[in-house]
Amino acid sequence: MNNENLKLEQIKKIISDLSIRREKLQHKLLCINPMIEGCIHIIYKKCGKESCHCKDGQKHGPYTAIVRKENGKSKLTYVDRLDIIDKAKAYKKYNKRLALLRKINEKIFSYLRYLRDLNTTIYEK
Repeated sequence: MNNENLKLEQIKKIISDLSIRREKLQHKLLCINPMIEGCIHIIYKKCGKESCHCKDGQKHGPYTAIVRKENGKSKLTYVDRLDIIDKAKAYKKYNKRLALLRKINEKIFSYLRYLRDLNTTIYEK
């Protein structure tokens, strides 16, 4: 962030705009819907039969699965219901919004720290 050429009113405006963005984002995060933890993966597999076309060519699939960490290991669960897939997508979207909220907060913090430093002097007798 390059604040050196910004005036006090510009910084106040930037912080105000960021705060409005943060408030809207917080509202979306508070309107929470049911979610399922994990990432959605599309999987193609070989079946293992010697006479099957998948041995040398096109694999079976696509199959939809949700992968999540459990005790440090990846656990894969096959899914065939759209409502489950939608809940997993909602989880991903929620996490992206959380990351954006963190970035906005960091920017606000950075501007406020700059204002503090700009208006701070050292007291000496």
